[in-house]
Amino acid sequence: MRLSALAWFSERLLATRLAASARARGARALPFTAISMRIWRGRSQAPHVILVPQELRTADPVRADEFIEGVYVFAGQTVTTSDPFAIPPPSDEWMEALAGFGWLRHLRSAGTPEASDAARRLVLAWMEAQGRSHPVGWQPQVMAERLKAWLATSGLLLAGAEPAFYRRFARSLWRQMRLLQAQYVGLPPGAGRLSVLIALVTAGLCIEGEERLLKWAARRLAEELDRQILADGGHVSRNPGVLVGLILDLLPLRQLFPARNVTPPAAILTAVDRMMPMVRFLQFGDGSLARFNGMGPTAIDLVATALVYDESRGNIPASAPHSGFERLEAGKTVIIVDAGHPPPAAYSIGAHAGTLSFELSAGRQMLVVNCGAPAINRSVWRREARKTAAHSTVSVADRSSMRFASRGVIEGAVLSGPRHVAVSRRGLTLTAVHDGYRARFGVEHSRTMALAEDGLRLDGEDSIEGAGQPFAVRFHLHSVVQAIPTENGRSVLLVLPAGEAWVFAADQPVAIEPSVSLAMAEGPRRASQLVIEANSADTTRVRWGFRKLDRPAAAPQPSEPELPL
Repeated sequence: MRLSALAWFSERLLATRLAASARARGARALPFTAISMRIWRGRSQAPHVILVPQELRTADPVRADEFIEGVYVFAGQTVTTSDPFAIPPPSDEWMEALAGFGWLRHLRSAGTPEASDAARRLVLAWMEAQGRSHPVGWQPQVMAERLKAWLATSGLLLAGAEPAFYRRFARSLWRQMRLLQAQYVGLPPGAGRLSVLIALVTAGLCIEGEERLLKWAARRLAEELDRQILADGGHVSRNPGVLVGLILDLLPLRQLFPARNVTPPAAILTAVDRMMPMVRFLQFGDGSLARFNGMGPTAIDLVATALVYDESRGNIPASAPHSGFERLEAGKTVIIVDAGHPPPAAYSIGAHAGTLSFELSAGRQMLVVNCGAPAINRSVWRREARKTAAHSTVSVADRSSMRFASRGVIEGAVLSGPRHVAVSRRGLTLTAVHDGYRARFGVEHSRTMALAEDGLRLDGEDSIEGAGQPFAVRFHLHSVVQAIPTENGRSVLLVLPAGEAWVFAADQPVAIEPSVSLAMAEGPRRASQLVIEANSADTTRVRWGFRKLDRPAAAPQPSEPELPL
């Protein structure tokens, strides 16, 4: 009881501190209300765009044809209309993608007069709709994406445009810059701050007369990069997906600074150099990134684009101790393990309770995964995706190894979780233990994994030490993997689409239960999971393993007899 009361008091103390910090940020943003009002009354300037930043994200001219025809496909939903900003949006995700204007790159790639006209028409429609209720479109991160997209497409938008459009476009840029600068002080810690600062630095470099803004934003961007990018290149939130977007946003800045004869902050150069190897570290054989801590579907084309600019191309490290990940690789098998603490509370809004979970790829095929985070219907799946049961690890008493704030200004933040995560490694054998369940249930979870040198076998053991508690060992399978039970009930045949097969075996009965793959571009898909249930009062250890089956050799064809010639 004393331990439980102490844990409860620690959670309340952390929640109070986080809430006070959030309210303080909001209070600091209040003085900018008058500035915002003056902006909306039209007291804005019409600056000149003097540079166009490079857009590294891939584009599809076919999407441009859809926009020209009035077809808008975002977040899994299709809307056909002449003015997408004049209709009620079908979902917040759809509106977020539309109002971010990242899709303008598709029209720019087409480069036709029709694409130019459509781009100007849609930008003008947004400016006309500013008086309507589009709260999603004015969120700081969405506004930052729109500012970057408008600047990157300004060549297409302004070529051949009438002076009236140019003035209105430039004034809208100026207003959005000022609003972003005003809202920055109220932003919570995390990648959102980096996105806003990158947009402001880009604007300061591309728009004439914004030297003061550039100096202010560049200094704060350097401070945030030093604060958020860890020594091994990971992001402080431990979300792999943050890295790719940051790299694709920071690389163009490295070109814009010399073009304006301005020395870039050293933090921009060093941050990119640290992140590149980390992206390779977190990548599987199929090109996807590990599904940890809010990672959703991997845009493999964007990952490939970012890695093209990796000048180091050195060996992939085996450990990322600052980020809390381990990598086992042999033959064609890659395993990535979450062996780290939860992110700091202020950066934990998207963290998942997946300590000691792992993912496994066999060649170009994923075999074992975590459920991941959804890109569509996030509000429906977000809470379930963060639970320990949505990860390939052990859950005790059907609870998660972390506790999250359920309401208020700190909703979603990690209030408690593993405080001690010990990792020891010898070659391809990894042992890790965490105490995420000690405060509530008096147990610790330990996991040992040993990968064979040829990559064809993985042996593992999970143990629960302490008070007797029910626990479940879960292995979520990728949606394309077919699980076939065997007669003994302790092994399962796993068939991959390419015809390869693996066998999972354990020293306890194995059940095949439904699961869901959330980190899919097309939305959630049905999948399967292997579940071993036990009670530490009866057995404290569960041994299991994956073994690749040899393909049966093709039957020799009988040779035809030679003709007697």
